[in-house]
Amino acid sequence: MSGGMVDEATTRGASRETDDAPPVALGELGKGRHVRVEAAGDGAYEGYCHSGRAAARSYGGAVLAQALDAAQRSVDADRVVHSLHAYFLRALSPERPVRFTPEVVRDGRSYSMRQVTGVQDGKESLAMSVSFKQPQPGGSWRQPGMPDVPGPDGLRDGWTHRPHDHPLYTSTAYREVPLERDPDAGRIDRYAWMRTVGAMPDEPGLHACVLAYICDAPLAPTALVAYGEPRPRGIALASLDHAMWFHRPARVDEWLLFACHSVVAGDGRTLAQGEFWTREGELVASVTQEALLHVPTPR
Repeated sequence: MSGGMVDEATTRGASRETDDAPPVALGELGKGRHVRVEAAGDGAYEGYCHSGRAAARSYGGAVLAQALDAAQRSVDADRVVHSLHAYFLRALSPERPVRFTPEVVRDGRSYSMRQVTGVQDGKESLAMSVSFKQPQPGGSWRQPGMPDVPGPDGLRDGWTHRPHDHPLYTSTAYREVPLERDPDAGRIDRYAWMRTVGAMPDEPGLHACVLAYICDAPLAPTALVAYGEPRPRGIALASLDHAMWFHRPARVDEWLLFACHSVVAGDGRTLAQGEFWTREGELVASVTQEALLHVPTPR
């Protein structure tokens, strides 16, 4: 783990009171906590994935980030992640370690592919393919325009429904753009600004892991806006799979706009899509996620 000792309570307070001031001290994610794994021998790595909304279940973003960290450790340093595709096969417990094993699928001249399995208690719980590439200098970019929404300054803290000692609350800042929802529209759009609480080292791979970590929190739950967030009683929501494309490097200790779109819900499932944007209007990553969604039948 990188970084030294800091007063994290002071860091959190400064960040939440002054939204436009950049973080100045390493926080939990800046030290690699929640997103990094440790060598376990035989080319495998282990990590603990903290709980999410349900105390007995690990948070999917922590699982994604740690699996990505394990994959990154098996490729040359000049190759960066550009995509991942993951399936959540079983629920994981935050009380026991998860063993992540990356396997070499292919190393080409420009691209490398890894397959990562996450195992807990001898049962395979995560299957993830990760692709890396050598950065290609030069060339032009084409992308759509950034959503026209207010900046993060002065927006409300979207983590107020979470316990203040929860890792998402203590390590990330989340500012929600006021929701404008048409009850007759088939798609739900939600926008929020996110960044880490505390500065991050200049390690692109670590920033990619943290981006995978934070994107799981608000994406699929956008479907719950139709029923009343943060979590309507009796409704079950759990990630089934997750795909992510990293278009260009991004710093996650600077504000990023996360545009979340709940596209469809039915057959006990819901599909969401999302994009990350810098304040300068650069599209840096795209995400798609399908989740289990069980809604009680009205009596």
